[in-house]
Amino acid sequence: MNPTKKASSYSALTGLLLVVATSLFAQTAPPATPAPNATQVYTFVEQMPKYNGGGNDSIVAYLRRSTRYPAAAIQSGASGKVFVTFVVNAQGKVEQVRVVKPVDPALDQEALRVVSAMSAWQPGQQQGKPVAVALTVPISFAIQQPAPEPTATTTAKYPGGPEALLAYLTAIPYPEAARSAALDARVFIEFKIDKAGKVIGAKTIGPLMRKPQPTPPPREVIDAAKLALEQAATEWIQAMPAWTPANVNGTPVESALFVLPLVFNPTPSATAPKDKVYLYADQMPTFNTQPDKYDVQASIRRGLKYPALALRNRQEGTVYLYFVVNETGAFEQMQVVRSAGAELNQAVLEAVRSQSAALTPAQLKGKPVKVFYVLPFTFKIK
Repeated sequence: MNPTKKASSYSALTGLLLVVATSLFAQTAPPATPAPNATQVYTFVEQMPKYNGGGNDSIVAYLRRSTRYPAAAIQSGASGKVFVTFVVNAQGKVEQVRVVKPVDPALDQEALRVVSAMSAWQPGQQQGKPVAVALTVPISFAIQQPAPEPTATTTAKYPGGPEALLAYLTAIPYPEAARSAALDARVFIEFKIDKAGKVIGAKTIGPLMRKPQPTPPPREVIDAAKLALEQAATEWIQAMPAWTPANVNGTPVESALFVLPLVFNPTPSATAPKDKVYLYADQMPTFNTQPDKYDVQASIRRGLKYPALALRNRQEGTVYLYFVVNETGAFEQMQVVRSAGAELNQAVLEAVRSQSAALTPAQLKGKPVKVFYVLPFTFKIK
């Protein structure tokens, strides 16, 4: 690149890159010992100098308006606070300008230039007479990084929307290999959607959730049924049709982690859920104001406390919690999917129970609906 062109482009950016933070100080010592018969330079006087009679705000405004971030300093990445001392003489003119705390040659030179170019001040006064006064001003140079471009993101979507996804999940058949145990169970499967919309990494999390049986079958029968249900649930998720992948600025990307529950009931008539609970809706619940109004996990974390007993025992881990936000915005149906110990589980449950209802519930086709969340909460001792 042509060096002249590069310098020009930097000078055009100085208005965006320069931050001048200023405050005015009386000099703690004069800039130099005056020679015999020279004018005495004061450090403090009865009436301190004023820039154009406007007070300190005027000097701040002048420096912010007049200081330029040198191209050489931008190229080298130099930044910092330059302290400049100067004398306002009895006539109000600025003289004896020098840097007392240098940072970088280019920044130092710019600080000297802008201070030397100041117009006349109203001089300080001592016993009713104008006198010379030494002052110090700091000028801060900070290169502000450009704000990142806002990203346009969309999450992965199931073909046909939330209703179609719920219909697919509830259509899972009860595996014959598990029927002898007659388990009424819910299996949670975690997975991601790749850039092509395909399910990847499907696997079960946590123990099998099931309703207790009055007369449970033998342990070996239950264990065999559990494996059959987990395998059926995993295969059902893997067999889902292709989703519309997540997208960032027009580019398909791998999704964040999804966790879906699949319900197995040995009685076919009881398989259909009484209440429809969706993974997502047209409008998700809002829990606070911008910027994280949809982030219920962040809202819960703000109320989450590390249990004292768990800290003493150096207990760490991740709790996965399932819960529903209903049509009124209230939290319900809380259930630990993956445990990290009784104290940590209880801490997460209490944090969710202490949440206020959502400001607005989820909306699907203009009507409030229930949505569920399965969220991880990690406890780690630093």
